[in-house]
Amino acid sequence: AGGIFGEMSLIDGSPRSATVTATGPTRVSVIDNRRFQIILNSIPKEVRPLFSALTERLRNTSQMVSSLSLWERLVYSICSVIRMSAGVLGTQRERGYQFNYRDLLQEACRVLALTHDKIEEAIRSLASTDLAGIDSGEKPELDVFFIADADQFAGFVDFLSERLSNIPGFPVPSRKYCQLSQKAREILFFLKNQYGRLPRDDSGRSHYDFDKYIKESVEGLHHGVKDAILRLQELAAAGAVRLDKLSPVVRNKAIVYNVEDLNRAQLILLQTEDFDEIYRKLMRKV
Repeated sequence: AGGIFGEMSLIDGSPRSATVTATGPTRVSVIDNRRFQIILNSIPKEVRPLFSALTERLRNTSQMVSSLSLWERLVYSICSVIRMSAGVLGTQRERGYQFNYRDLLQEACRVLALTHDKIEEAIRSLASTDLAGIDSGEKPELDVFFIADADQFAGFVDFLSERLSNIPGFPVPSRKYCQLSQKAREILFFLKNQYGRLPRDDSGRSHYDFDKYIKESVEGLHHGVKDAILRLQELAAAGAVRLDKLSPVVRNKAIVYNVEDLNRAQLILLQTEDFDEIYRKLMRKV
C-alpha cells in the first residue's frame, strides 16, 4: 500500500526498468506525463534539474549492481567448477593442482552453459590474483591453468559463498568467514588474555562467567554493555566461542572456549582480509 512504480520514466522519458503485476484486487492512481508536468511546473525552476540528475544516477546504480551480481555469480560458478573438477581433470602441483587450460575451459562451458568468451574472461581474471595463474606452453593447446594452494582456494570459494548469500535465491552458507567488526576483534584478544586465569572443564575449555565478562570487558575495553554482548555474539557466529546458558563450571551463563578456538579465529580473520583484497581485485573487472 502506498507504493509507487514507473516514476523514473515520468522524469527522464526512458523505458520503465520494472514490470509490475497485481496479485489481487488493486486500486491505483495513474499520473500520466501531462499531469506530472503540471505538478513539475509548480516547482521552482532551480530545483527541477535535480529530479533528472537523481533519476540518471539511480539508473546507473541499478545497472552497476545488476552487472556486479552477474559477475559475482560467474566468478563463484567458475571457482566451484574448478574445485569440483580437480580430481577428474586436475593433476597434483606442489600444494595445489593444475589443468590443461583448454580442457578446463571446455568443461566450464559445458557445465555452466555459457559462452566461451565470458568463461575465459572469468578464468583469466582469477589467474590475475594470488590464487591462480596460467603457464604458457610451447603451443596454445599446452597452456596450463594452476591453483597455487588447494586449501587457500577452497577457503576462498567458501568466502565467496558468504559474500553472495545476500543475493535472492543463493544458498545460505556457513558463517566461517563472516566479517568481524573491529570491536569484535578487540574482544577476541581480550578473551585470549583472560584465558589463563579462568576455570576449566575436563576437556580443557575455559568457562568465563558471563556477568563477570560483561563487567570486565566494559571496564577494560570501555565498550558499552550492548556492544560487549553484540560483539560476543559475532564471535559465537564465527565459531570462536560457545555460549552456554548454564555452565556446570561457573554455575551461570558462560563463554566457553580454548586457545585453539581463538587462534583459529585469528587465522580466519587474516585469511578473510586476504580474500577480501582478492575479491575487490576481481570485482574491479566489472
